Amino acid sequence: MKSQFTIKRSVIAVALTLASSHVVMAQQAAQEPIKVIVTGSNIKRADKEGTSPVEVVTARQIADTGANTVADLLHSIPAFGSGSNIDTVDGGFAKGSATASLRGLGSSSTLILLNGRRMTASAYADPNQGKSAVYDLNTIPVSSIERIEIFKDGASAVYGSDAIAGVINFITKNDYQGLKLGGSYSGNDNNEFNRKTANVTAGFGDLDKDRYNVFISADVSQRGVTTIKEVKDINLARLAAVNNRLNPYTNQLTSEPFFYRERTAGARNFANSYALRADVINRTNCPANTQKLVGSVAAHNLLPTSTLVDRTFCNFDTNDFAEAQGAAKDANVLSRVTFQLTPNMTSFSEFSYSRSQRDYLGVPRTVQSLSPSTVFALGSASDFQLILPVGHPDNPFPTSRAAVGLRYASKGGSDNVNEGVRALTGLKGTVGTWDWEAAALYNRSERTETTFGMQYKPTLMRIMTENRTLAATLADPTATKDVINKGAAQVIQFDAKASTTIGKLAGGDIGLAFGAEVREEKIVLSPDELTRTGQIIGLANSAIDGKRVVKSAFAEVRTPFTKSFEMDFAGRFDQYPDENSFVPKVGAKWEVSPMATVRGTFARGFRAPALIQVSPGGVQSFSTITDSVRCPNGVTPVSGAEQADCSRSISSLSAGTPGLESETSKSYSMGLILTPTKNVDILIDYYKIRKEKETALLSAQFVIDNPAKFPGRVIRDQNPAVQLVDASGKIIADSGPISAVNRAYVNQGSTEVSGLAFEVAMRKSLGEMGNLSSKLTWEYAISYRRAERPGEKENNAVGTNGGISDWATSVGDIPRHRAAWSTNWTRGVHSLTGSVDFVSAVSLLRRTDDAVTYAVPYCHYGVGQPSGAYQLGGLPRFSDAANGTCQVDAFTQVGMNYSYSGIKNLVLSLNIRNLLDTKAPYDPRYASAGYNSQLHSATGRYFRVSANYTFK
Repeated sequence: MKSQFTIKRSVIAVALTLASSHVVMAQQAAQEPIKVIVTGSNIKRADKEGTSPVEVVTARQIADTGANTVADLLHSIPAFGSGSNIDTVDGGFAKGSATASLRGLGSSSTLILLNGRRMTASAYADPNQGKSAVYDLNTIPVSSIERIEIFKDGASAVYGSDAIAGVINFITKNDYQGLKLGGSYSGNDNNEFNRKTANVTAGFGDLDKDRYNVFISADVSQRGVTTIKEVKDINLARLAAVNNRLNPYTNQLTSEPFFYRERTAGARNFANSYALRADVINRTNCPANTQKLVGSVAAHNLLPTSTLVDRTFCNFDTNDFAEAQGAAKDANVLSRVTFQLTPNMTSFSEFSYSRSQRDYLGVPRTVQSLSPSTVFALGSASDFQLILPVGHPDNPFPTSRAAVGLRYASKGGSDNVNEGVRALTGLKGTVGTWDWEAAALYNRSERTETTFGMQYKPTLMRIMTENRTLAATLADPTATKDVINKGAAQVIQFDAKASTTIGKLAGGDIGLAFGAEVREEKIVLSPDELTRTGQIIGLANSAIDGKRVVKSAFAEVRTPFTKSFEMDFAGRFDQYPDENSFVPKVGAKWEVSPMATVRGTFARGFRAPALIQVSPGGVQSFSTITDSVRCPNGVTPVSGAEQADCSRSISSLSAGTPGLESETSKSYSMGLILTPTKNVDILIDYYKIRKEKETALLSAQFVIDNPAKFPGRVIRDQNPAVQLVDASGKIIADSGPISAVNRAYVNQGSTEVSGLAFEVAMRKSLGEMGNLSSKLTWEYAISYRRAERPGEKENNAVGTNGGISDWATSVGDIPRHRAAWSTNWTRGVHSLTGSVDFVSAVSLLRRTDDAVTYAVPYCHYGVGQPSGAYQLGGLPRFSDAANGTCQVDAFTQVGMNYSYSGIKNLVLSLNIRNLLDTKAPYDPRYASAGYNSQLHSATGRYFRVSANYTFK
């Protein structure tokens, strides 16, 4: 047994068995303690629990979950919350990536490590709250993982920036010998959401006997397309009735155009209502891929004011392009070579390559010139509006200009490819009582995004400048262009660390560790030349060119004052180009009795601004806003305004902010470890994390609602014909429709989260009937409070969608309860695991707006809100469909996994997720899908069969 742990010099070595991380070395109690290092410290220890909570997921547990990917696995762990990227559908700014978010604090506050070292953030510029650093989990091959250590405590004092919420350390196999082939196929009971995988793991050389080991692992997988039409395990009735999805009508724009007459010459106020239906003309020679309909309020969920009511038109079914899962191809290779150079020194090298490709469907592009479209050039934006002049051959109005609505026939959608290379080489060894390690790391990620069928402005301009017909333009192959954006991000790092003991206390050796690292971070995002030069309509640019060098040093001390009481101390200094940071951490553990131990920590943390937030260049984007001047209540426009002012798509320019300060944090934890019997472990941990000076992009809506605080940032149409007038007929200055908002990254308010984490692990020998083990993990959120800006009130958002519950914030979904339970029975060649995953309901009630607390909370969607309600959800039929509730319901899934190893060298497994075929709860906010993929699954009963063959 002892020979399995002779790598005393290893920086990472953990022996974790059964279904819990809390039975370390149970079989070795009578032997010399074996010191190991677990994520969160660089000091070796023999205890099965330290001062901070660490959850460990073994390779066996990963297999039992039936997870196809790392992201699938983490999605089912209760400590993870909203704020991550899900790559099953087009993810906007971070499409094609999958990330993790501990405690719901966002992916930028959760540090990802591979074998104890940082991964590079991928080449994305995501301006959304908490997502500025994108650590893509798709780059990690599942077959190579030995275990995952989830450090659920502030760890900036050990690992530096981004570890505010915690750390996830993916640890790959080491010193592997043999050859193993594996494969799997998965899909639901309709064979949707399917995925095929194959993997090979090979290793040779015994480090102890041969003084070397070579290990390589490779994964390939392919994911099929599933459209919303093919999803059966959601509430289809509500989706159709409330969100108008999967109804006969979806969109009236086809190659047969609509024409809207300009009501006032030069004012660009085009007819677009039932009352003005005579001034709207459309053609009805419907293309083959469309259907002719007569608009109906009842049948098609139209508003009575819609110009489509009682009108015959051609319907384009956009549901054919709405995905619940996009096509994907992944390939990952990871290798590790280890040589024992001398009895006291070992060299190690790692190399990995990853490639993930995501193909997303998308509807062909449309022209809808009732309002201007944005044309982004590098660093600027302008409006383009296709208006047919009087006398144009397609203009049906002899004395008025006309706006146009039509659809191209070209391909839409996008293709996203991420490629990553990671190379590491280093030495580690022992000199006297010192264990040391030094390494060099190179990690680069490259991204190529192709967006299909974008509108090419020079061709479209010819309609107005040359009186070219619409038909001739649609037939022109240059009318649309495929646009390619590229990006790259990389980290080059040199690090060294050492540990030793520096004396003894009553409880044992005093442990000391210290180290330093120098890291260069780079990111370059290069938009397509056509978008860079302003020739593409409606596509934003992200142009970033940033680089910085970070220098760091850290130290840790472990002081076992007595056999029952110990303390840990850690501190880290980081030097960034614009500021320095020092953060400490202290932890304590007191063994009250053999059956009860108390532990606690206090830590300061920080998160440096992401490179995209401080580098030259910027991010261009679109936002849907309510014009608080032209539509104050968000429902009814004032006289002279239009319904579009209540929900208008506008553009934004968001430049980096040099000198942006780092976020700071304080985190506290207090825990109780109970071992009432040798076969039962109970952990109860309280946590509290507070972030200050959060780095985020100014809210476009907040800028619009507070123009005096942000002079010049709201860009309005200055055409006198579209300005509002007061009661005396006088023009109200600067009251035209909004076209853009210029935004910036700022240090905003604060976020504070607190909760309880429960974990119970039980083991039972059944004699000849085998062994039984169970594990329950339960996260109970106590509070989630955010002040979007300094001085604002922090309202508790637990159990709600925080951005709805407190209208002044941008908080996501914060369920009060998330829990996972599993029980495994093993007997000989049989292994059977049952599991239950639970997430509680999420309220959609409006309760507060900063310091204003409503006497009676009201539903954001539906009808019946009190007088004065503003910026509502716009789904009047939600009240009827919801049967009086205003929430997204709780969700429970039951699962089963069976493995059989009775055939020599072969292991066969069957996993069934959602055994009871439970439907995903309806969520009105997701108009296309009808469910929330952050919290729930719409796959229904899902099967995975796999086989692994080991050559011996």
